[in-house]
Amino acid sequence: MKALVFRHDLRREAAAKIAGSINPRGFVSGVGPCQLEDVSEPTLPGPSWVTCQTIMSGLCGSDVKQIVLNGRRDNPLTALVSFPHVLGHEAIARRLDTGERVVLNPWLSCVPRGVDPPCPACAEGRYPWCRSFARGALPPSLHLGNCAGAGGAHAERFVAHESQLFTVPDGVSDDAAVLADPVSVSLRTVLLAPPRAAAPVLVYGSGPLALAAVALVKKLYPSSPVWAATRGGARVRLAKLMGADEVLPTAPDELVAAVASRAHTTPIVPWSGKAWLQDGPCVVYDTIGSTETVETSMRLLETGGTLVISGVEPSGRFEWTPLYFKELRVIGSNAFGIEDVAGVRQHAFSHYLSWAASGLDLTPLITHRFPLDSWQDAVLAAKGGSRSGAVKILLVP
Repeated sequence: MKALVFRHDLRREAAAKIAGSINPRGFVSGVGPCQLEDVSEPTLPGPSWVTCQTIMSGLCGSDVKQIVLNGRRDNPLTALVSFPHVLGHEAIARRLDTGERVVLNPWLSCVPRGVDPPCPACAEGRYPWCRSFARGALPPSLHLGNCAGAGGAHAERFVAHESQLFTVPDGVSDDAAVLADPVSVSLRTVLLAPPRAAAPVLVYGSGPLALAAVALVKKLYPSSPVWAATRGGARVRLAKLMGADEVLPTAPDELVAAVASRAHTTPIVPWSGKAWLQDGPCVVYDTIGSTETVETSMRLLETGGTLVISGVEPSGRFEWTPLYFKELRVIGSNAFGIEDVAGVRQHAFSHYLSWAASGLDLTPLITHRFPLDSWQDAVLAAKGGSRSGAVKILLVP
């Protein structure tokens, strides 16, 4: 069968880095570490695992960053990845044993690994906090898509533990279902720091996580104005379609000025010329996580406000004096698990699928789809999103 395989090879990675610096297509050329390969049919790692036929898989930003080598070798999570692996962790598929349509919760926590009893985090449903990512029946890995012992979903077929599969209701389309993973990531982000009643929030970013966060804030906290710091073009239309009350520029100084105007506050201008505010949104949901967005978020948050970071970019120096001066709270947001929404405690996928069945429509976020054979074009469209207009890209075997 066909599968998109990443092989950790320093020579190939160096060659791709050099070629990619000349032309982005170098990252996805034959010299790179990621290739579409003919591989053996997946085997079941243990009891209660099943084989699934991929209907569609979502190309995540983390897939793209890995393929284009946008990372640092000192990243601590390299301890929890095994090679070679088949990429892909967002999928709608069909179980080959029952024929049911299912969406994939990719986390390889205690139960899929056969660790019994499960660790306290897994027992509470906080699977990304699992203490067993390097234990059990599988090699070190966080989830399907970075595990050498169980391939990911950018393939014609993959295997998953029954506990990882959620049946898709008949009234939910394939397009809606495949968004379960990114929407659930944003649900966790919003629930970590809900807005005060009627207080504005700012969502920073232009991708699926940002636009889903806009929609979720409007659904769950309709009295709070949502300001979206989003790139121009079609994304402005999408942000408004998802419920953004205001769409603001993303350039840092322009964004701070736009927030100051809407918050009816006077910017404070230091020697650097980088204005900052004492009043602004009560929460910023930063789905990018770059040094620029973190620094800018701290400049424009209200005193005592909260920054929730779900995006991940390579680290660097930024000016963080506002962190202590304004007594800001900074929270990391990692994936999803069992979430409490208005007193209903269930897996984030179950919340989302229920809302999708009841009419919540986030499928406009899907802007591109490519055959799996055209994965190179898909990756380049995602990497060059400002030109291609790509938001969520799907791969279809």
